Amino acid sequence: MPRLFPAKVSWWLFGPILALIVGSAVANLLYGALMGALVCLAVAAFVAYVVLYTRYELTDKATLHIQSGPFTWQVPVQQITRIVPTNNPLSSPAPSLDRLKISYNQFGQVMISPRDKAEFIAALQQINPSIQLG
Repeated sequence: MPRLFPAKVSWWLFGPILALIVGSAVANLLYGALMGALVCLAVAAFVAYVVLYTRYELTDKATLHIQSGPFTWQVPVQQITRIVPTNNPLSSPAPSLDRLKISYNQFGQVMISPRDKAEFIAALQQINPSIQLG
């Protein structure tokens, strides 16, 4: 049975960003720039979609399916070699800076931010007990 793990969201990070974009839309409307307001609202909607629709699913086929808005990644759990906690701010499908860096294959890496990191790691280790931590 597939297991779904919601992402942890750092609202202190994304709240101000969304507020600035929406504020820009309002300013554009006040100055009569309807197109500018629409562009700002479209950008705000996209950012909200990516932040709110980020999740991690362990499928029946032992694959970690990562979904972040319209972007997806597939990582076979048997290929995961290491999981390390990180606060690296680089772009990744993780709407929080409280992240896990997952290394797989020889050079593959992805950073994610499951809400319950301990449960997520335990679920991965049930499938692949050779995953190293730390």
